[in-house]
Amino acid sequence: MADFHFKYGSGYQEFSFPDDQILGVIEPNKVEIPEGTEEEKVEYAIDHPMGTPTLDKIVKAGETVCIIVPDTTRQWGRPFVDVKILVDKLNKLGIPDSDITIISATGTHHAQTPEMHAAIVGQEIYDRIGVQDHDCKNNLVKVGTSTFGNDIYVNKTAMECDHRFIIGPVVNHLLAGYGGSRKYVLPGIAGWDTIMRNHKKWFASDEIGSGSNPMTAPGVYKGNPISDEMFEAAEFAKIDMNITNVVDVTGKIAFCYAGDLHKSHEAAVEKCRALDNVEVDEPGDLVIASAMGFPKDINLYQTTAKPITNAVGVLAPKKDSVLIVASECREGIGSPDMEKLLIEMDTAEEREIYTRKNYTIGLNVAYMISKVAEEYTLIVVSSLDSKWFERIPITPAKSITEAIEIAKKLTGKDKFKAYMMPFSANTCAKVKG
Repeated sequence: MADFHFKYGSGYQEFSFPDDQILGVIEPNKVEIPEGTEEEKVEYAIDHPMGTPTLDKIVKAGETVCIIVPDTTRQWGRPFVDVKILVDKLNKLGIPDSDITIISATGTHHAQTPEMHAAIVGQEIYDRIGVQDHDCKNNLVKVGTSTFGNDIYVNKTAMECDHRFIIGPVVNHLLAGYGGSRKYVLPGIAGWDTIMRNHKKWFASDEIGSGSNPMTAPGVYKGNPISDEMFEAAEFAKIDMNITNVVDVTGKIAFCYAGDLHKSHEAAVEKCRALDNVEVDEPGDLVIASAMGFPKDINLYQTTAKPITNAVGVLAPKKDSVLIVASECREGIGSPDMEKLLIEMDTAEEREIYTRKNYTIGLNVAYMISKVAEEYTLIVVSSLDSKWFERIPITPAKSITEAIEIAKKLTGKDKFKAYMMPFSANTCAKVKG
């Protein structure tokens, strides 16, 4: 028997599984990581930007600066390291704390607590400057219209500053291919309608049952219409410098790039792809995946958006193929719209029809998990009340050990060909070919 302990909330889920039934443990690829501390990597990136002038050529005393940072769902990207270094450099260039505004790119996510803000930027910077949440329904200004015909509204306070800097990590993303950079403008500081029109491009066509556009998927970067429009929005917002981290399996900053939105993002994507995009030789009929603990497993919304979409790519496309995902979900579902689709409708088709007519991101994510649940056997190990799964074919469990036994009963199998994915919130896996 092989023993595992997968991150879960602030602790772990421990379980054992027969060695002879394990096809492989899917972990990030081995990539040479440069030496140096996190601070040294961030400072070097800012001092040697890609495709933009250096900081001292961008800002001057008397000007105002807006720093756009992630919300608590991207806290794992360690933005506090970048924020401290950037603020210190701005101070030395004659920009005092009073001329710096920090906005958390919450997009459509909920408002945050002071404790969350402090965790994002570090207690010292929070005490000195503070953090304000973006509000996607208020305090907006139009900055342009995309080539897709979408009116781009963004945070007015950010646009009133003389300069704008983005800080945030890159990781595989279910709609945009990869997160980071332009995503901190759209959806990060964008208006509600702008965000919804952008994300609705996930559907392949207007036809019910047409499924998703294959170009709007984890790991798909070039030619992704959602990502392309995000870049347009960020260009309208006149971002002076993008600072982006790639975090390794230890949770530390492995790489940092700064400068032009496109160049710095592409460099980070290359490293993210090298680290986190994994291919296997054959599909399995069981995947046990961890959402990697808090804050990545904060709610079911994040669980669907990352570990579930990252793991299904190595499952054989059969109903008796089982996906077990361990995600504490201490904050519940994470989206009122997602809650609605889970408890008020019975089929993926019903959810698709409703989602197309009333599109929101929460509805889209709920539809996605319902599709996975109908196409595979989905078992969610969480702290969620079982009421959320009464009208959707998801089986709840309280431990991975219990989930394995449930999988045997539901499929009638005693043996599986299994993959273990301890880092599935980051690692995007698929079968070769």
